[in-house]
Amino acid sequence: MSNLESAKAAIEAELFHAKEGLAFYSTRIEALEKTLSQLASVTGESAAPTAAIADVAKRGPKVAAGKHVKPAKKKKDVKEVADGNELPFTGGDYWSNLVTDQPRSASEILEAAIAGLGFKPTKTQIQKLSGRMTFAVNALVKTKKIQDSGSGRDRRFFKA
Repeated sequence: MSNLESAKAAIEAELFHAKEGLAFYSTRIEALEKTLSQLASVTGESAAPTAAIADVAKRGPKVAAGKHVKPAKKKKDVKEVADGNELPFTGGDYWSNLVTDQPRSASEILEAAIAGLGFKPTKTQIQKLSGRMTFAVNALVKTKKIQDSGSGRDRRFFKA
């Protein structure tokens, strides 16, 4: 059963990532279309999309008749990360290597991850790292690669 749970967790993570990508590109399309129409109004051209843009738009998500599609959420504080301060790859053994035989809380594990970055992360990066940690640590507990005790704020993670 643990293989099925691991597969389910991996698929849920991929689905979440795909939805974030969809929201990003929806917002990006809106911004580009707005910019294109502004340029068209300045040059006096028609604001109609070109054939190539129209072709891409045809391949968008299909909606059944009568169904309402929620607009994509706009991200807050989207900033480009510069100077090589991107978050590292956190797959594989990244999180299990931060869990020791001594019980540690989730916040202590997150602090260890932040300390290992080599730069001071932004608030957004810390939130992203925290989300990655929560998912990964819960998956490690489910697959019995690490153990936990307690609940809520008293929950501690450790290797057996």
